[in-house]
Amino acid sequence: MLADVLLPLNFDHSFTYESNKKLKIGNLVLVTFKNKEIIGVVWDLNPRPLKKNIKIKNIIEVLDLPNLAKSKISFIEKMANYNLVNKGMVLNLFLYKKGFSSLNKGLRKVTDFTEFNAKIDHKDKLNDEQNNVLKCIEEKISFNRYSTSLLQGIPGSGKTHVYFEIIKKALKEGCQVLVLLPEKGLSEQIAKRFKNFFNYEPAIWHSGIKDKIKKKVWKGVINNKIKLILGARSALFLPFQKLKLIIIDEEHDSSYKQDEGLPFSARDMAILQASIEKFPIFLVSATPSVETFYNAQNKKYNYYTLKNRFNQSDIPEIKTIKLKKENSTENNFISELVTKEVKNYLQTGDQVLFFLNRRGHSTFLFCYNCMQRLECPKCSVGLVYHKKNNIATCHYCNYTTQLQRKCQNNQMCNFKFYGVGLEKIYEEIQIKFKGYNADILSSDLTDYDKFQLQLRNIEDNKTKIIVATQIISKGFNFKNLNCIVAINCDSAFLGNDIRAAEKNYQLLHQLAGRAGRFNKKSKIFLQTFDDKNSIFNSLKKFNSNDFYKNEINFRKQSKLPPFYKFISIVVSGKNSFQVQKYAILLKNSMPTNRYIELFGPVSAAISKIKLDFRFRLLIKYNPKVTPQSQIKRKLELVRIPNKLKLQIDVDPINFF
Repeated sequence: MLADVLLPLNFDHSFTYESNKKLKIGNLVLVTFKNKEIIGVVWDLNPRPLKKNIKIKNIIEVLDLPNLAKSKISFIEKMANYNLVNKGMVLNLFLYKKGFSSLNKGLRKVTDFTEFNAKIDHKDKLNDEQNNVLKCIEEKISFNRYSTSLLQGIPGSGKTHVYFEIIKKALKEGCQVLVLLPEKGLSEQIAKRFKNFFNYEPAIWHSGIKDKIKKKVWKGVINNKIKLILGARSALFLPFQKLKLIIIDEEHDSSYKQDEGLPFSARDMAILQASIEKFPIFLVSATPSVETFYNAQNKKYNYYTLKNRFNQSDIPEIKTIKLKKENSTENNFISELVTKEVKNYLQTGDQVLFFLNRRGHSTFLFCYNCMQRLECPKCSVGLVYHKKNNIATCHYCNYTTQLQRKCQNNQMCNFKFYGVGLEKIYEEIQIKFKGYNADILSSDLTDYDKFQLQLRNIEDNKTKIIVATQIISKGFNFKNLNCIVAINCDSAFLGNDIRAAEKNYQLLHQLAGRAGRFNKKSKIFLQTFDDKNSIFNSLKKFNSNDFYKNEINFRKQSKLPPFYKFISIVVSGKNSFQVQKYAILLKNSMPTNRYIELFGPVSAAISKIKLDFRFRLLIKYNPKVTPQSQIKRKLELVRIPNKLKLQIDVDPINFF
């Protein structure tokens, strides 16, 4: 019989193969394509008419594995159509190649998954507020009916314990459960809480897990032997057989959006999957995205809220410290008032966190002899100085160089260092707070294993001063952390980000929630040049409703999400003229009407990355319409030249 097989390649169509076995839609099969063996999925049993004289290849093998369910096939089609990508690229996300290649090798002997069996007899005492919320949830949800729910609560209110109880109920009914986490570094500490509650070894899935463990987890999931998975966004594509509940912790986090390769939002795709396969999904956050909050307020999502801390501990006192230009010298970014308060906390044995969301030492290197900034030769951005390695680095292409550049008169440039990065704050701390053990946490200064060791030292109170980027701002519980200093609260407002206010509010709110979680008076110091900014008033009151009300009104007036949606199209290539020419051609072919507007093409905010010039076309549309199918047809007609690249991002988070 003939069958169309979808391959995990950059095609939007399937290929016809022949088999002497009876096939079913969803069968996983081994075929050859361009002289290579590859695993695909039987997509259709009524193949399209073939041209004459085409030799049909045979299917090599029908794999002895569960079929891809029709609901999964529907999900792949809808995910591909919505995100304007080819179906084969979406299928590729579902096929863990190292798992398939090991099935008849080392994985054949792996049959025992008892270490991953969660125990469901643990009873944790919830407070009255948690019990009331849990009761409302249990009255509304069914594991065989689709619903999206927002569980919002201030940091330390016990949201995790509430969703533990929901998970426990799902496991009792024999369901598989997926808990998505935004950072792989966060999964280790969250895993401890799961281990304590469910008395088992959590099955974790993200890029930092060793292949040997990942293969075992993958086999346990596909055989329905592992019921509870913790993971980053890629865990959404594991081969679940009875997935009936998804929990998305810190649902607002931007790392759920994949920008590179195949852009998609793991949160939105998880909601899509739940709607197709008919099961509930919970979005959990102290500071949900504006879109999520708006949907909850408009009854599209169920809404549950926890307004008090679990152990009745006081919320931190938040103070704004107004900075003055004359007080911020080259090596003095921590105000005198903050320095005094920090010393008081350190003397009583407390930990202090200094937060700055900028990697490196200095962000602006300038030579006054030739009057030029030190810039990346491959990108239209300046280099950032990393003092630890004594190099300047581009954070877009990873280009690095020593601080040696020829200046005028055959001299070498004499660079001055401006801007503040994490390493510079670390230097200042070592001078101002001598005798206290300090550690610096940043994605460019640590790997997964080192990060776990650093976290243990913080948990054991061996590290007294933590200097960190946003890597530390969410999900962590440090019992001795009672003072937090945000070095510069204004930098996030700069630039071209339409979500700048939302992201800054979320970040500072989550940061404040790390302090004073164990019944001790705590303080948060927000250093700013603009202490009248309205988000600081919302933060001080720990009242997110004020912020969301103002932000939603602003978005409505400005025709921004959730009232309008965006599709970003970036054309890039080595020849700037060709890039711009094709971008204009693309714009002229795009559909427009009273619901769809086009902007650009214009040179992107960062006009060159990795030697590729970039032009952006922005499509803005009313959610009453879904223009993806029209856009896809137009893209097929206006073929992109071989030397150019096209990056399409539906619901973009970044606009660089």
